[in-house]
Amino acid sequence: MSLQIETAQNVGVDYEVASVGDRILAQFIDYAIYFVWLLAVIAVVGIANSAGRGLGSTWIMTGAIILPVLLYPLLCEYFLNGQTVGKMALKIRVIKLDGSKATLSAYLLRWLLSIVDIGFFSGMIAVLTIAINGKGQRVGDIAAGTTVVKTQPSVRLAQLLHSGLAPDYKPSYSSVTQLSDKDISTLRKVIASGNPELLQAAVHKIEELIGVNNLDEPQEFLKTIVSDYQYYVAASDM
Repeated sequence: MSLQIETAQNVGVDYEVASVGDRILAQFIDYAIYFVWLLAVIAVVGIANSAGRGLGSTWIMTGAIILPVLLYPLLCEYFLNGQTVGKMALKIRVIKLDGSKATLSAYLLRWLLSIVDIGFFSGMIAVLTIAINGKGQRVGDIAAGTTVVKTQPSVRLAQLLHSGLAPDYKPSYSSVTQLSDKDISTLRKVIASGNPELLQAAVHKIEELIGVNNLDEPQEFLKTIVSDYQYYVAASDM
């Protein structure tokens, strides 16, 4: 399932929404981290007690275990650009619905509402909401205006496109290798739009990104960029 997101430049970009399975597996990895933390705290306390150095009251110990576990999702997502360790392992990330980085308030809201999503009925509310919503959103995501997407497409763009390049095709711009699959996907949408202003804006952006000066008609230049990218990606996969 993919999610169409409108960028600030009004260019539609398709993000692949993280599946329910991806999110559950990421959650299990995070649970494993919680378990390791619990064992570490218990081990430290056991060693300290055996050495005759008590580490304080039960309240302090409870806080040392519970507070890091409670704050882990919020702090990780805020400082690691929308990812916990589990999300990193599954290559998924929290973003805003407009494709921008989520704000602290958005992370805070989805963290608070995880009590509803995950705490009640063992996560069934989250699973059902994601399945029904169509945008990969649980209740916390709907409230925060966020979703969870894959950071890498399941299949490389070059594998999805029939390049149709001639066997003796000669690329014009070797610096297109600085671009990404996502950049090329956006360019294809710009080319398909046929919008002169959008085409010209894309040309200026590409000139800036790869350090070239375009002397061709904007649409033809962008088509050349796409073809050159396909050529180099295909060559690297051989």
